[in-house]
Amino acid sequence: MGMRQSVAALLLASVLAAGASEAASAADNTIIFLAGPSSDPFWGAVEQGFNTATKELGLKTQWAAPQDFNDIVPIYTKMFEAAIARHPGAIVVGDFFPEPTEPLIKQAVAAGIPILVYNSGRSGWKELGAIGFIGEEPYLMGQAGGAKAVAAGVKDALCINQIAANPVLEMRCKGYVDAIVKAGGKAKAVTLASEDIGNSQKVQGAVSAMLMADPKIDGVITLGAAVAVDALESVKAARATGRKVDLGTIDLGKTVLEAVRDGQMSFAIDQQPFLQGYLGVLLAHQFIEYQLAPATEINTGPFVVDAKNAAAVLAVGDKYPGSRGAN
Repeated sequence: MGMRQSVAALLLASVLAAGASEAASAADNTIIFLAGPSSDPFWGAVEQGFNTATKELGLKTQWAAPQDFNDIVPIYTKMFEAAIARHPGAIVVGDFFPEPTEPLIKQAVAAGIPILVYNSGRSGWKELGAIGFIGEEPYLMGQAGGAKAVAAGVKDALCINQIAANPVLEMRCKGYVDAIVKAGGKAKAVTLASEDIGNSQKVQGAVSAMLMADPKIDGVITLGAAVAVDALESVKAARATGRKVDLGTIDLGKTVLEAVRDGQMSFAIDQQPFLQGYLGVLLAHQFIEYQLAPATEINTGPFVVDAKNAAAVLAVGDKYPGSRGAN
């Protein structure tokens, strides 16, 4: 009898422990934010927004990001799987790579974890069961860049994509190309090897090779600040031979803003990543606490930066370092 009581007691303790564990998990309102490498100016600005919201709202949050862009698809997927396994209060995730990411979004939603999609995944967040979407309208981002290039006289252009298979970047290029073609010019999208991003020599070499391969190219847009800085060196070399090449980018960084201010680049199209980080935390918290969610997508871009307002945006970056990608 005593043995049976001991066994029963152990079973009861086990059940209670399991219940306590489940309760602790359910009570964990941590907001996990899955992001890209903070060393990149864009992601540095997202992290600034994330940190500011965390501090101002007094919330428990976790920033999860890979070290660099190498093997980013499997690494990002594993980070998402680990976040789901923790069963946090909410997960803020970019649908950058739909094939591995979207099944995980559905898995998290089925497990009762609120998912807020940001940056990438604008067209499918509702069907996946997410509570909302925050980010740019990518086609309009590219289109705005194309309009600035056309105004600068561009007739034959390149859109340089640094991450293959990312639908947002593909739509940016489409918007840029369509704007150039609609104005009577020519344009095409090209893709850099993702593993070369962060290697300035390789990026500069690739852009220089593109310019040398087609002397008619007179306009280039990049889709990230780091790539823009490298492309600027290649464009400067081409300009030194007397060639006219317009350069613009999507996303900001301090060097980019200085180049726009000084006339070395004609524009930068900002999706305001600080807002994506800040609103990602804020909206996740509002859903956890109040069951509130936006009824439709929240646009953070395009916001056009050119010679007229580059200095003002730089001043904001100096006052609040990292807030405009200017780190």
